[in-house]
Amino acid sequence: MSPLPDPVIRIHGITGARSACRVMGDRAFGLLSPEHAAQTHGAQWFANLVTLVREEFQACDITAILDCRGRVSGALAAIELGLDAVIVEPTSDNRTEKLADMARQAKCSVITDLPTTGTIYQMGDDLLPDHELDKRLRAHIDGLRSQMP
Repeated sequence: MSPLPDPVIRIHGITGARSACRVMGDRAFGLLSPEHAAQTHGAQWFANLVTLVREEFQACDITAILDCRGRVSGALAAIELGLDAVIVEPTSDNRTEKLADMARQAKCSVITDLPTTGTIYQMGDDLLPDHELDKRLRAHIDGLRSQMP
């Protein structure tokens, strides 16, 4: 069983995060950083973004997930900053286990398998105009609901 809520929404910035919050309302969802964001943007950037949208959309039930592949130190920073989950590459030694132990103490999940591509909604906020984001995410969520028994 995954520690992540369904759906997981990959964003690229504050515009995508705000759109996800508007559409999802009080329904639980995962807010996933851009790929390798710990390496390219830094854990503090994502933590600040999550703090902003949590303040703006207080009813939202967000699980903040930082992609730390390529930079394990980013996972350490994310844990210290209070993010909910980090994605790291598994290692052959016990570093992942030690990281997971530290994360558990901080109520953070360490994920070594990226959710399958089909389960991650790609917000497209790096490509699409703002007015399209809410509309497309709503259509995606409505499609998921119609597939439920």
